[in-house]
Amino acid sequence: MNNHKQQKKEDNGLINNVLPISKLFPSIITLLALCFGLTSIRYGFDQKWEHSVALIVIAALLDGMDGRIARYFNATSDFGANLDSLADFINFGVAPAIILYMWILNYIPIKGVGWGFVLIFSVCCSIRLARFNVSIQDKHHNKFKDIFFEGINAPVGAVLAINPIALSFEFDNIEIIKNYWFIGFYITLMAFAMASRIPTFSIKKISIHKKNVALILALFGLFIAALIIKPWIVIPFLSFIYILSIPVSIATYYKCKNTSF
Repeated sequence: MNNHKQQKKEDNGLINNVLPISKLFPSIITLLALCFGLTSIRYGFDQKWEHSVALIVIAALLDGMDGRIARYFNATSDFGANLDSLADFINFGVAPAIILYMWILNYIPIKGVGWGFVLIFSVCCSIRLARFNVSIQDKHHNKFKDIFFEGINAPVGAVLAINPIALSFEFDNIEIIKNYWFIGFYITLMAFAMASRIPTFSIKKISIHKKNVALILALFGLFIAALIIKPWIVIPFLSFIYILSIPVSIATYYKCKNTSF
């Protein structure tokens, strides 16, 4: 009898130690995004700026997928959340800043100023990620948390930061986008926007009426085609639309908040 119980205990322990491969998918996506983010820096050393920008954008897209995949496979975990946060800091707090430094900021004649802009961006991104991690662990549910972010989220902030490089591929004759003082001011503004508590729309919570699904899918197909043909115009254009949406999100946030009281 005792031997039977011992055998059953060992069998249960073996089963409990088995992990379905699907549980690893979110972490695999996160690590893939991390590899893309780090490789973007490597291409920056070679001055292959198009490759660098493209890899940052791909890392941002992958970052939007890993959380959804984790929820779909019921594979959310503290390990995955911490891994995702660390990868986000490298991909969206370090890589874009270093790429911008190698592209233009290191040409600032005052020693150390260009690197100072890099530090500001990275520090603000780390603050934004730390605050986000604390907010998702908060037991007191804020009904606005599902609709709005506090500040620009890290992937969007990274894409916004590298927009001047993307624009330079199509509009090389526009001098201001290659002015190091302008770039320094611009990424500092993006950095403070990330670290701020400005409410910005959470795209993942936007709902679509069933009758509009076909139209949305058609528009998405058009968007993909445009992205393939003219990526360095489409990405800055979408970023510009996002920036224009920020005042709208602020007004909507305070309107909803005042209405709820």
